[in-house]
Amino acid sequence: MDGWKTLADTLTLAAEKFKTAGLRAGYHNHQTEFQLVEGQRPIEVLAANTPKEFMLQFDVGTSVEVGYDPVAWIKANPGRINSIHCKDWAPGSVADNKAYRVLFGEGVCPWAKIFDAAESVGGVEYYLIEQEGSRYPELETAQRCLDNWKKMRG
Repeated sequence: MDGWKTLADTLTLAAEKFKTAGLRAGYHNHQTEFQLVEGQRPIEVLAANTPKEFMLQFDVGTSVEVGYDPVAWIKANPGRINSIHCKDWAPGSVADNKAYRVLFGEGVCPWAKIFDAAESVGGVEYYLIEQEGSRYPELETAQRCLDNWKKMRG
């Protein structure tokens, strides 16, 4: 955990430098940051040891993959979840590398609750649909993900 605390210190220093240039710093999570290490989750250490204006760019699918509640994460960090990677996940397909091939909106992520939390307390500014492969060609994949977005969001 010492390494994660050192990273938080480094990110805080960078955020201060970015701020003088009119920029905001942030951190994009992966699975590793949501897994317990010495009884703590690295992402929680980063959040607790970086300034409140430091963005916690949230990759939803990776937190769901390791069993972490995405809605709880958003609510625990009000105003800091400014960018959300809308990447879905489906259990039972990790071994054949298809866990993230499920299209956005077709996995197990609780999108309605995520959107509600992100917009009521999270501070979301950007939603980014992220897709890692698919059973469809690239342009059809993009269209299907966009269609799913429109079904959920209008």
